[in-house]
Amino acid sequence: MMNCAYDKEKLTGLLTGDLEEGERVQLQKHLETCPDCQKEYAGLKKIWHLMGEVSVPEPSAGMQTGFQAILHNYSRETAAGIGWWRRLGSGLQRRWHLQPRLPLAFSIFLLLAGLGAGYFLTRSGTTETGTESQVRQLTTQVREMKQEMMVSGLADPSASERIKAVSYTDGVSKVDRQVADALLTTLNNDPNVNVRLVTLEALVKFVQEPYVREGLIQSIAQQDSPLMQSAIADVMVKLMEKRSVRSLQELLQKKDINEMVRQKIEQSIHRLI
Repeated sequence: MMNCAYDKEKLTGLLTGDLEEGERVQLQKHLETCPDCQKEYAGLKKIWHLMGEVSVPEPSAGMQTGFQAILHNYSRETAAGIGWWRRLGSGLQRRWHLQPRLPLAFSIFLLLAGLGAGYFLTRSGTTETGTESQVRQLTTQVREMKQEMMVSGLADPSASERIKAVSYTDGVSKVDRQVADALLTTLNNDPNVNVRLVTLEALVKFVQEPYVREGLIQSIAQQDSPLMQSAIADVMVKLMEKRSVRSLQELLQKKDINEMVRQKIEQSIHRLI
């Protein structure tokens, strides 16, 4: 617990700009001389900045119902003994009903997760090392949610929505097997060549995973579009993946292969041998 008269609600208000001018000035002066508040405010800022770096994807049509249920349960479970937290939950519920197509569900989840992490962390008197651990946990949760939304979005009937789902891999340095398999399936089977092209670009970022690299090699034989055949040959050269030579040679055996693509693949094989 903080050993001063200033509580966490005011520190959060300083971050969000919700304090009156006089109260803000008074709190800033207090921060200059209070080590306890300085430590707690620093932890809040780390979580706040982390959330600010995350893009806000559009929620799916069914997300509103699930989010309302989560928010209701959360407000009920935290009601006892945390008055300002209860007010925050109620305010978010009112905001949801006032906006029938709220595109901020993802951001609100992050806000709740971030403030919740900071609240319980600082109340327990955890050190700076604990704060960093909590930030890492929040980062992992954000990454997992983005991956879940990506896998779900790849099944959308709209090509533009599937491209948006692939874009959720931006800023992600590693994906699990489920996500990699979903991307490889899209690369091999999506009916839209533009979706397959952006998927190929996304998968290249994860070739440090052996199963991703192997999946790209196996995908060569699956491609029937001249654009994709040329693009995946470029990827193999970029990776200097010599194991792809056999698959590229088999691609040359297709009778309907575009002549310009044929020349491109022959050049790629020559560079790989």
